[in-house]
Amino acid sequence: MLSNDVKDLYDAGRIATRQMIRFDFGTGTYGFIADKDALTYSGVTYQPFGLIEVSDLGGGLGTSADGNFTLRLAESKDFGLTPAMLTAIEDEDYRDRPVRVMDAHFHPDTGALIQVETVARGYVDTIQHHFGTDGGAYIEATCEGRQLDYSRKNGRYRSIADQKRRDEGDMFFEHAATAGRVELIWGRAGPSGAQTSPNRGAWAGAVSRGFLGLFR
Repeated sequence: MLSNDVKDLYDAGRIATRQMIRFDFGTGTYGFIADKDALTYSGVTYQPFGLIEVSDLGGGLGTSADGNFTLRLAESKDFGLTPAMLTAIEDEDYRDRPVRVMDAHFHPDTGALIQVETVARGYVDTIQHHFGTDGGAYIEATCEGRQLDYSRKNGRYRSIADQKRRDEGDMFFEHAATAGRVELIWGRAGPSGAQTSPNRGAWAGAVSRGFLGLFR
């Protein structure tokens, strides 16, 4: 919900709004903001960006919500985003990891951050790589909206490991037959495990370096 200060500035046509995107991958947390300067918010530094395209966001409520959206990042030789750098996303543990799209509202006169509004939440489902015959390459991430939470199932028994997440000293399931033998995976089949790679984080680093001078 927008604050009264933001609403008043909107009504006056004077609000300054910048889009923010946060990725919580298993291999790291990355934040980007559509601005010329970096912004630190809630412990995450959002690096400047301008090349990530966000699709129209779905609507709806409850279990009927259609909040799916896509994110597209194209190569840019001017900013060092080569096809190889785009491919480096595969070194990240992104499958079923949270992504959040936000609007950051700033005061038009002071530049002070007034409010950050979440406009979409979801999970990265798939990332498709596209290589055009004209040399134009881009990656497109399909993100499933939070309505996925309503349909997730867990077909297994609670174990001692699960119970310890609630209370470290609770040993109620210590001698249960299933204790500690099944990895808890919510929803669909999870990744086979993140692999350590020298290119880990390379795509985000390239994006950050490329975007730093975008608006200057």
